[in-house]
Amino acid sequence: MKGTLGNNNLQVAWSPTEGVGLLAQGYYERYAEGERRATGALGEVGGGFYGTFLDNAVWETYGGLGYGQSTASDRLDLNSATPRDVGFTARAVRAFIQPNLGYVTPYFEVAGSVRLSAVKYVSLNANGYTDAERTQEFLVARDVTRPVWLFAEPALTVKGGYKWVKLYAQRAWSFKLGGEALPHERDSTVVGISVDVASWYND
Repeated sequence: MKGTLGNNNLQVAWSPTEGVGLLAQGYYERYAEGERRATGALGEVGGGFYGTFLDNAVWETYGGLGYGQSTASDRLDLNSATPRDVGFTARAVRAFIQPNLGYVTPYFEVAGSVRLSAVKYVSLNANGYTDAERTQEFLVARDVTRPVWLFAEPALTVKGGYKWVKLYAQRAWSFKLGGEALPHERDSTVVGISVDVASWYND
């Protein structure tokens, strides 16, 4: 069993039998600047297979499903116009497959992964915007909820410590695959601590 706690996420992986893994993770982020507020949350579950080769090399392949929500609010004060509150709430489901390749020792780990995600927005509710502003900010529900959005998300993870406790850092990128433009976070960095309770450490 392995648990990973980062600055804005929590991951738990469990192997009920050799070569089979189950995972669950949750992500939350909050942003505030002046009158602007935004939050985002995502929960995912999945499962897959793993194995080792060349002693310390590890391969993994996982697939899963997730559900998330983003909200944002702001106050528009355009010159002499009356200030007004605007905002939106978006909800989406995500399916993913993710192959990983890594090298693991009791002192450090390094891993590369590429997550391929399909995102389907199930709802988008915007309030306070004019029709022109909705189009400019890409908040027209029919344009967002109609397609399935595809992303490739490579990541590099490095861990260092001793045996079952390691500090880690992960750098990830997000590339939209084809279709129309969609505003999204293009990269992120996560740091935290990973606790690994594995039988091979008892050898």
